Amino acid sequence: MALDIKHLLFALFFITLAAIFFLKPHKVSMIDKKGIPQIMFADFISFEITKNGVESTGRGEIAEKFGRIMKIKAPYFRRLTSHGIESIEAKEALYTQNRSIYFSKDVKLMREDGWYVETDRLYFDLKKKIYTTQGRPFTAYYGKSVIVGRSMVYYQKSGKIRADSIKAKIATEDI
Repeated sequence: MALDIKHLLFALFFITLAAIFFLKPHKVSMIDKKGIPQIMFADFISFEITKNGVESTGRGEIAEKFGRIMKIKAPYFRRLTSHGIESIEAKEALYTQNRSIYFSKDVKLMREDGWYVETDRLYFDLKKKIYTTQGRPFTAYYGKSVIVGRSMVYYQKSGKIRADSIKAKIATEDI
């Protein structure tokens, strides 16, 4: 009986050695998530609804969420502020989880009183309600008046605007 157990142990030992040298380990295929969005929306509309009703709306052609950032194509946002309705549109935007939006490519910020700004990039801090071009040039229009400058900061709550390097053509017939 002792001889049979030895043979069995030797057989198991050789089978184990053969498995170690000749069998390939089991592989689990890993998916590379770079470039693949976690969530994707197409032709979407979103609403911010409060006890007072719809405060703002947003829409876009495509929104793709990558980790802490959401990339939006053709964004258009419209918001009710203390100064009336305000809207912004661009070709692209990045929404970050720290509650800020970076608009880029043909950005246009408009108020219902006729004032609007055109720039190539605009940053909006949702917590502080501040728009800024972050040193980039802008052109603002109000009626026939045209203001060109850079580093614009627009405080949405108060409606105040400050900027650097301003050159303005003020139309007196609008006043």
